[in-house]
Amino acid sequence: MRGIVWLLLAAVLALGVVTCVCGCRAPQGPEESEANAAPVVRAPAVAGAFYPADPKELADEIGKCLGQVQPTEAPGQLVAIIVPHAGYIYSAPVAAYAYRQLEGKQFDTVAVIAPSHHVAFEGIALSSADDWSTPLGQVPVDRAGCEALLKSEAKAAVNDAAHAPEHAVEVQLPFLQTVLAGHGGKAFELLPVLMVDFSDQNCQAAAKALADYARGKSVLLVASSDMSHYPSYDDAAKVDAQTLKAIQTMDPKQVAATTEKLMRSGVPNLQTCLCGEGPVKTVLMAAKMLGADKVQILRYANSGDVAAGKRDQVVGYGAVAIYRTKEAPAVTQSSEAGELDKRQQQRLLAVARETIDKYVRTGQTLKVEDTDPALLRPSAAFVTLREEGVLRGCIGSLEPERPLIEMVRDRAISAAVEDPRFPAVSARELPSLEIEISVLSPLRRVASYEEVDISKHGIVVESGGRRGVFLPQVAQETGWDRDTLLSHLCQDKAGLAADAWKRGATLYVFTVQAFSSPAPGR
Repeated sequence: MRGIVWLLLAAVLALGVVTCVCGCRAPQGPEESEANAAPVVRAPAVAGAFYPADPKELADEIGKCLGQVQPTEAPGQLVAIIVPHAGYIYSAPVAAYAYRQLEGKQFDTVAVIAPSHHVAFEGIALSSADDWSTPLGQVPVDRAGCEALLKSEAKAAVNDAAHAPEHAVEVQLPFLQTVLAGHGGKAFELLPVLMVDFSDQNCQAAAKALADYARGKSVLLVASSDMSHYPSYDDAAKVDAQTLKAIQTMDPKQVAATTEKLMRSGVPNLQTCLCGEGPVKTVLMAAKMLGADKVQILRYANSGDVAAGKRDQVVGYGAVAIYRTKEAPAVTQSSEAGELDKRQQQRLLAVARETIDKYVRTGQTLKVEDTDPALLRPSAAFVTLREEGVLRGCIGSLEPERPLIEMVRDRAISAAVEDPRFPAVSARELPSLEIEISVLSPLRRVASYEEVDISKHGIVVESGGRRGVFLPQVAQETGWDRDTLLSHLCQDKAGLAADAWKRGATLYVFTVQAFSSPAPGR
C-alpha cells in the first residue's frame, strides 16, 4: 500500500527540482576544532515542487491561506495538531486551519512526526543536522530532544538518508516559521521524527519517548498525514468522515480498526486511509499521556476541491487540533514510585473491587469519576489477583496511556477475565479474591544489567520486537538472584534466549508503589 503512495510522490516530484543532501559532517583536519566546525544544514528537498522556492511568493501564499481562515475559540490548551503534507496548491488551504490555531502562541520545540516515503527502517529516524533550511530561513534542531529520544527509545537512530529526500516534515516548516517565528514571535526548535513501522508497539515506544521529553516543557506535537488516496470525490468524503470520527475518539486502536475496516470495504481505488497512520497514532498516544482530552476537527477537503484537481481520483486532507481542557495534573519526574497516600490507595482498591464485581456479575464497566489530581494523572499500573495466596490473574500496562483511576479499572477487568493463563473469574470466586495494585514509575533505560537492583527494580527486557516484564515482587517471591531473574525474564516472559540480557537485549528498570486488600470473605 505504502509503495503506491511512493509512486504518486515520485510523479509529483517530477514536476520540480529535488535537491538531495547528505547529513554527514565533512571530515575535519587535525588543525580544526569542534568549536569552529560549520553547522550542518539540511537543505530543502522539495522547494519549487511542493511549495514555492521564492521567499516572497512562499510568504504570500501562506499569508493568503491563513488570511482566509476565521480564528475559532480554543476549548483548552493546544497540545497537538494533525496536518496534511501534500503540495501546497492542494493541501495548504486545509493546513492553514490548524496553523491558525498557533498564532499568538509560543513553543520552545515543535516535534513533527511524519511517515517516511522513500527509505525503510526500524523504529524512528532522527536528523543529525544542526539546522533545517527553507526559503524563509533556517530552523534550529532541538539537539537535546534528539539525544533524549536516542536514549529513551531503543530503536531510535539518526538516519539522514531517510530525511534527505522526505517532504512530510519539510512542508510544515514554512507554516511554522510564519506563525511562530514571524510577527516578532519567539523562534522555535524542530524535533523531526520519521517512521515506517506503524505497529502499536513502535507507536507506543515513540509516543512514550516523546511524552517523557515534552513533559514540563513547551512542546507542540505535529502529526503529518494526508488521508484517503485515490478514490472518487464522493467516496473520499465518506471514507475520510469515518476516519476523522475515529480520530475524535483519541483511541489509536479505534483508528487502526476503522482504517482496516475501510480498506476491506471494497471502495474502488482506495489505496490507503491515512498515509501517516503511524504518526497519527503516535501523536494521539503522546497527547493523551500529556493530559489531552479533546479533539477538534477544524477542516476537511480533498484535492478535488481545487481547480487543478480531478474528481475521479482524489487525496483527502484534514486539519485537526488536540487540546487539554483540564488543568494538567502535577507529574513527578522522579524515577521512583510511591507518592500515593493511604486514602488514594484505598480509593483505587475500592475501584478495582467494584469494577470486577460489576463486570463479572453484569458484563458492564464501572463508571469512575474523581477530582484528585494524583488519580487523574496518566500512569502505568498492574492489577494482580490472588485466591488463597495463589496467583489468579495479573494484567497491566507499562505505558501511562490514561488517568490512573481509569487504568486501574480497565486492568482490573483484564486481570479478572482476560489473563490467558486462567479461566475468567466467576461470581462465586469474588468473595475470596485478594487484590494488589502496583503503580509504576516511568521506565528508565539502563546501559548495563549491572545497574539493575532486584531489591527495588522491576525490569523490562526488549529485543527483536519481543518484550517481557517482571514486577519487583517477582524477585521477592521467588528468591532468585539477579542473573537467574534476568534469565527467566528473557526466556519465560519474552521468548528470548535465556542469556539475551547479556547479549545486547535492551533493559529498562522501574519502581512500583504496591498496595493490596485482603479477600472480603475472610
